[in-house]
Amino acid sequence: MNQPEIIIIAALAASNRVMGKNGKLPWHIPADSSRFQNLINGHAIIMGRTTWEYDVEKRPATQCFNVIISTSTPKDEIAELQQQYPSNLLFVSSIPKALQKVSHHQQAFIVGGAAIYSQTLNLADTWELTLVEGDFEGDTFFPEYEYLIGDRFEMVNQENHPGHRYETYKRIV
Repeated sequence: MNQPEIIIIAALAASNRVMGKNGKLPWHIPADSSRFQNLINGHAIIMGRTTWEYDVEKRPATQCFNVIISTSTPKDEIAELQQQYPSNLLFVSSIPKALQKVSHHQQAFIVGGAAIYSQTLNLADTWELTLVEGDFEGDTFFPEYEYLIGDRFEMVNQENHPGHRYETYKRIV
């Protein structure tokens, strides 16, 4: 069985790793939204139920194979959604099951939320991070990752922009 490249993609505050407040990003960066769409289009995306309900607003990314990890979504709701989006939406109960379902894809992007990021940080091959400058209040945080840099991951690209920067990390083989 082939294994896709597992890529974590996230935007977080550079100062304190805040990712969200009340289910939404605490900033608006159109260029980052465009970059996100360009990177994930045509690939599998894996997310937790809360990300599905609040960020994606229960609409799958139409150009992606959407895998939602949930143990609490009602079966009738899942059936209705899968009938509505039969070719690009799947619900599973765990990260291993999600990874199994995307094994035929070249790349699988982990798009959130915090619990899913925490559980996949060490499984990922690549991190695509947007680090936003400024102090933001929030209730959702990206997991501590800095301790893995230099030991398990290395930065391979950095792009600086006004108010934010993109950093790409690859697993050290």
